Amino acid sequence: WHDLTLYTCLQAHTTQSDWSPPVVPALRKVHRADLAPWVQPQGAHDEYPLGAKVTYQGRVYQSKIAANVWSPTAYPAGWQDLGPAV
Repeated sequence: WHDLTLYTCLQAHTTQSDWSPPVVPALRKVHRADLAPWVQPQGAHDEYPLGAKVTYQGRVYQSKIAANVWSPTAYPAGWQDLGPAV
């Protein structure tokens, strides 16, 4: 955590007070829990709802439909491409 933001470590290192995320960005990236990788839904219990965001093949997508069970490549009309996953 830094300034109320959760980060994922990119490189092993020993923490130093002058190595905050804004100062040394190569050590970590902002953790995005809302951007889990797309996984094939197995039933109604894990369909993607309208507005769900996922990563898929290096890009971020947002579901444009409720009960979405298709990948962004299988049904592109069901997803909005929001750009590269950083």
